[in-house]
Order: sequence, then C-alpha cells, then structure tokens
Amino acid sequence: MKKTLASLLLATSLMTGCHDRVIAIHEPSASEIERPGQMTVQGSATLEVSPDCADLTITLDSEATRPGGASQQVGAKQAALIEALSKIGVAITDVKLSTLSLDPVFEQTDKGVMLAKVHGYRAQIVVTATTRDFTKIPDVMDAAAQAGSSTMSSNFRRSDLSVLKKQVRDMALAAAKDKAQQTANALGIKLGRVIAVNENQGGMMWSNQYFPSNAMAVQDAHAALGGTLQPLTLDVTVGYELAKET
Repeated sequence: MKKTLASLLLATSLMTGCHDRVIAIHEPSASEIERPGQMTVQGSATLEVSPDCADLTITLDSEATRPGGASQQVGAKQAALIEALSKIGVAITDVKLSTLSLDPVFEQTDKGVMLAKVHGYRAQIVVTATTRDFTKIPDVMDAAAQAGSSTMSSNFRRSDLSVLKKQVRDMALAAAKDKAQQTANALGIKLGRVIAVNENQGGMMWSNQYFPSNAMAVQDAHAALGGTLQPLTLDVTVGYELAKET
C-alpha cells in the first residue's frame, strides 16, 4: 500500500512539473493570414510662380478741430485719389477701402508730455489699389502723393494661386501613381486600393499671400517690378494595398 501511494505521488509530481513547462504557441487568425501586402511611394511636383498683380496700400489722413471736419477732409482726399487712379487706367473695382478710423488728438507740452485735453481729431483712410500692369506702379504712387498720401507701400501676389496649388497637387499625385504602377509592373504584382495619402507642402507661397519683398528687385526687362520666381512645391506619399493573387 505504501509503495502504491509513493508511486502515485511521484507520478503526480512529474505531471505537475511537465505542466509548468508547457509553452503556448500563437496561431495566426484568419484575418492575419488574409491581410494583403502594402506598398508606399512618393511623388513630387514643383511650379515656378511669378506675381501677376500688385497691391498698393495708400494711407490718407486729415486733422481738424471737429470730427466731422476731419472726416470730410479725408473723404475729399479719397475722392481725389480715386479720380486720379481712374485717369491712369486703374478700374474702380480694383480700388478698395481697407480701414477707416477717427481718433482724438491730445495736446502736448513743449517737452512732449501728452495732456488730457483734446486738441482735435484725426481721420484716417487706408485704400488698396490693385494693378496688373507693373509699369503703372510709379503712376499710382504719384497719384497717391498728389492726393496727400502720408504713407504708401506695395506688395506683389499671384491672383490665381489656388488654381496653381491644385495643379501642383494633381502633378504630384500623378507622379506617385506612375511610380507605383511602374514598380508593380517591374515586380510582377498588382496594385489594390489606396489606403493612405499624406502631403508635405514646400515653398513659402503655400502659406503666404504675398511674394517676399527681397524678390521684388528689378532683374531684367521682362521681370520689371515683378521680382524673381518662387517655387510652389508639393511632396505626396501614397500607400497602396497589393491585390490578392487569384
């Protein structure tokens, strides 16, 4: 009887030891087995963009003892400016009122200390005139000076920039698609559906309306005041599933 019990205890101990050393083996699920392969390609495109119009910002101001007087005076300057611009060929639709303000002017001491007493009122109008003929810029500035402009500045931009961005995007995607098809043909595989698209925008014109000021220097007779070209660049990354073999 004792020998029988000892044999049972030994057998149980051996079985327990073996059970502790069992290693679980992961079997892939059906979805993991059927998961298709993937391929990622990149496509790039660049357009060299030049400005096609210029915005000239013109500031007119007048000062008078009464608010109404200051407003009337600056309004007369604005009317004179619009008339002068019309004579040099700037359409009325290309002249826009940007801001209109009226502020009190306080008296100052001989040492420049501002007092609480109101001396008068200053009315200010900021007008933006747009021209697509860069040779007219000096004439626009001259008209602004004659109308009593206190400050003026010019900025160059591309009026159809959104259309050009779409064109660059189409070019980059077409380049990525061509590269993916070429690679698939060379490897003897077939492309499946697109599973991911990412883009990386390049060139300052993606996030800026106006061209950089240092690009406005006269380069040659064709560039005139338009400045140098600016790159509009886009890199796209496209991920494909590979078609299952049949």
